[in-house]
Amino acid sequence: MNGWHDHSMIKIEKVRDGYLAHVTPPHVQEEWKHPTPLSRSELVKELSSRGVHTTDIGDAFYEADPDWLSH
Repeated sequence: MNGWHDHSMIKIEKVRDGYLAHVTPPHVQEEWKHPTPLSRSELVKELSSRGVHTTDIGDAFYEADPDWLSH
């Protein structure tokens, strides 16, 4: 995935078993990434609990998988 190491980002990557995410400030207090894939709902819950804005979550999911809402 291009930009995986960019600064100030929220990146979501669709993988076979779900989604991976890497988030950096200012979207979160401290850099965060999950070591294993999460389901869409698990990842949304995790990112929301860390203060990521719902618009940013939706934009990042759409960039990773334009059909993310239909899965």
